[in-house]
Amino acid sequence: MTTDHDLDVRLQSARGVREQDLPALSASFLAYLHTSADSEPTVQLPASVLAARQLVADAHERRGLGVHIGRRRPSRRAVLRLGGALLAVAAVGITAVVVTSPGEKPPPTAAPSSPQGGTTSPAGPVDPPGGLTLVASQMITFPYSLDPAPEGLVPALAKFGGIGPSGPEPLVWMATYQSARNAGFTIGIAAEDLRGRTSGPVMEDDDPADVRETGTVAVNGIPAEFTRGEYASPRCENGPSTPSQTHEPDQLCSSSFARLAWQRPDGQWAYVWSDSDTYSTVPALVSVAESVVDRPQPVRLQVGLSPEGWSVSGYETGGLTLISDADPSISNRIGISLQERWRGYDTPSDVLRGMTEGNPVQRVTVKGKAAELVSVPDPFTGPGNPRRQEPRRKWYLAGELPDGVLFLFEAPDTLSREDVLAMAERVDYAP
Repeated sequence: MTTDHDLDVRLQSARGVREQDLPALSASFLAYLHTSADSEPTVQLPASVLAARQLVADAHERRGLGVHIGRRRPSRRAVLRLGGALLAVAAVGITAVVVTSPGEKPPPTAAPSSPQGGTTSPAGPVDPPGGLTLVASQMITFPYSLDPAPEGLVPALAKFGGIGPSGPEPLVWMATYQSARNAGFTIGIAAEDLRGRTSGPVMEDDDPADVRETGTVAVNGIPAEFTRGEYASPRCENGPSTPSQTHEPDQLCSSSFARLAWQRPDGQWAYVWSDSDTYSTVPALVSVAESVVDRPQPVRLQVGLSPEGWSVSGYETGGLTLISDADPSISNRIGISLQERWRGYDTPSDVLRGMTEGNPVQRVTVKGKAAELVSVPDPFTGPGNPRRQEPRRKWYLAGELPDGVLFLFEAPDTLSREDVLAMAERVDYAP
């Protein structure tokens, strides 16, 4: 089963890729989706729709029907929405993991297919002799803080946009302040106004039936537009959790919401919103807005080494992505994602289950603990992939940090085996 974070990583890495640029899905994957679909006829549906339905079904199975589906970051009603085309990309990216979860037996799968009968991926594992030049990384920081910091709430920091596989997108910084018992609030700062956009990161509108009041207030003397409302029924989402906890996080529910948007003196657009009954008032959001200061704070997930000429393209509490500055693409990216134990990930083998595609797994040591490494075909390369016709491979490494947190390291075959191990050694996480 695809986890929230597995899906997030794949969606983030696939921003801007068009469905017509994607390779064909394997016959076995399509067969599985058709046979596992509900009673509605699906034969005439495109592969991306079938895969999207599988993702939705997975989400419902995890959360339970009738519960508002959302990740441990702001509600989908209020924040960044990724275009529907990304689900088509996810459809290809999930072929290795969509149908299994720890403890489940994966369904039968065929060997990786060769689209349009062309050249197959190079035999693996492939270990490029040269690799890349690795250099020390600067500490990754989030450029904003709150002064005073809200008592009892812990920030989950995120960066989206900037350099991506298909070019630059509006840069967006987000920080969600929550506790196990308080849904808190989120601040967002973007390079341009996200309201009214139709592609890329956008701000979704609220249901007019839920809105009770709109107007203008002042934030440090600057006019800000606000919206306040009440839901017809409480909205619930999982509260914050840590990768090492073994129990599912509690639900946080709210019956009201409030949003605030204004343009800062530096030209950037700022937003504060809350689905928490504690903060979903205009005075509360104004107080938060006026406490935002340009003071960097370190993010929790860090990597001490990176390839020369690569940059951090995005991160969140449980994930980090690096991308090539010279040749940004979905295949020239490095991803690090933390795996949550409460979802059943207890060992490196659990992390790689369903992702090896029959390729030999190497037992290695990372940070003094047992880890697993595998080289698999890159599904976004080979015949049928515009601009990426040459088949390539990619690395998956599943490791464990000293505090027991499991992580997945994903990298292209331009990194050598030693490069992958060296970077994995320098992955750190501060709970």
